[in-house]
Amino acid sequence: MKTNTLNLWFTRFLALAAVCTLVGCSLFNKVVESISAIEKAQLVDKYEPSEQYYLGRGVSAVILDRYPPIEIKNAQTERQVAYLNDMAGYIERASQSVTRSALRLGDHTERDHDQQQQVYDLALYKGVQVGILDTEDVAAHGTPGGFLWLSYGAIKMCESEDELAAVVAHEMSHIILDHGMANYRIAYKSEVRNSTLSDTWFSGSGAVSNFGRLCVTYAEDAFNGYNPEQEFESDNWGTRALTASGYDPNAMVAVLKRVEAYEKAHDVDPKDYLAHHPPITERIKTVQELIKSEGFKVNPASQKPEAVKARNDRFTAAFK
Repeated sequence: MKTNTLNLWFTRFLALAAVCTLVGCSLFNKVVESISAIEKAQLVDKYEPSEQYYLGRGVSAVILDRYPPIEIKNAQTERQVAYLNDMAGYIERASQSVTRSALRLGDHTERDHDQQQQVYDLALYKGVQVGILDTEDVAAHGTPGGFLWLSYGAIKMCESEDELAAVVAHEMSHIILDHGMANYRIAYKSEVRNSTLSDTWFSGSGAVSNFGRLCVTYAEDAFNGYNPEQEFESDNWGTRALTASGYDPNAMVAVLKRVEAYEKAHDVDPKDYLAHHPPITERIKTVQELIKSEGFKVNPASQKPEAVKARNDRFTAAFK
């Protein structure tokens, strides 16, 4: 009980620090204005990149209340975090030219003109930052502002750097395509109030309470999974980002097959899984068709022996 209480207060502290300590007066006032609108049941449709960044810190606090982060206590864990951040930063830069058009990404999601423009305009305040969750569960979460959290379980599921890059690209796409914020807007438009953490986070008054409400709404959506249309769109964007980064686009197929095997091996209730995800077999087929129709090829330079060895050495040194 004492440990849980400490975790609770530590999480609250992180969320508070994200707004009060690090933001600064000017940005804090902006965030207060935004979340005050939420308190009045008004929808905030757009946040500035800096606001999304600090919102992402708050959402990360909720994620870390469920899964502990690894402690960077030696050269190996430091190497792992640095390796993932280098990879994510590279993919983000290489994918700048990848389309964000809902139509070109398979027409899976519906966005009106303003919503599509928000996706086009979305920019990350400080790029992508990756952390590792110290759990063997297969979990991966992206937050507003560019924070990615990958579990050891998800990382160990991968057998190569290309496959790990596929996981990173897929999760990054949920941020780039504004999926979490889109779901948040829908939830508040329909006045959804169904949070298992509400007693903890919605209590109190003022900016911190409202900031907590916003963070939890977003985090719980990430825990529950994105809707099938968003998963298809993320598979599409992620595959394009892999190709643009010089990785093997077929790595996305390989990762989906590993997820399929994991689900079967761990007796996950298909109804629970499919409630938030399209069938894995359908996702695999759709990605394979995308690769074929777009003519995505493995970058010849990345298949040179020295390039393959370099990737294998990096991956092995970090995680094997």
